[in-house]
Amino acid sequence: MGALKLTIGQLAKQMGTTIRTLRYYDHIDLLKPSEYKDGGHRLYNVEDVRRLQQIQSLKFIGFSLKDISTLLEQGDVKQTDIFTSIDFKRKELLAQKEEIQAMIKQLDRMDAVIADQKKIDIRVFCFIIHAIIFEEKHLTSNNKESFLNEERLELDKKYFQLFTEMKSLVSDKTSPSSPKAQNLIKKILQETKDVHQTIKRKDINIDSIPGDLLDPFTTQDHQFLEEARLVYLNSLK
Repeated sequence: MGALKLTIGQLAKQMGTTIRTLRYYDHIDLLKPSEYKDGGHRLYNVEDVRRLQQIQSLKFIGFSLKDISTLLEQGDVKQTDIFTSIDFKRKELLAQKEEIQAMIKQLDRMDAVIADQKKIDIRVFCFIIHAIIFEEKHLTSNNKESFLNEERLELDKKYFQLFTEMKSLVSDKTSPSSPKAQNLIKKILQETKDVHQTIKRKDINIDSIPGDLLDPFTTQDHQFLEEARLVYLNSLK
């Protein structure tokens, strides 16, 4: 194996890295090839492979490239330094794990919201996605437990269906005073009322949530909703 000579491409493939990375390591003198062929092509021997293994191992547990260069020159390291690096890397990975798990839950929720819909209005869908992500980031842990649950999922499904229905009516140029439009606005107003009651009942703090969230409605949509709302309210007098 002492006569081993690998090109940069062969080494990258064998060690699961990239040619760009190996070139960078050469540039910063972290891993120099044992030989350069004509034209600057790099060749790596068995010692180079071992050094790359060491670099990858130390990088895996969280050491920076600068620290790795120093450690390889020293040949040894304090046990406490290894423990510290491993602990830092562990915490970093656990944080990433929590973030990934949260993202998977969000994707599952998005699946459930559109499960009964054959055609998806992209504006409404993006609005729901934005709301889900925003709530995860801005609601406190207690609020999440009381708000981001099955009840909240059902609410998202209802709103998605209502908004999709509304856009269909606008697209079909349905009159805001028609029975379909009036039935729709009645449902929307009732759902909005129920949401406000839920927020009040569960003592959910939404003061930090700005009012300029992604709007799924066009100017025409807003006009339709306002006209339908006025007709409905007048009918109650």
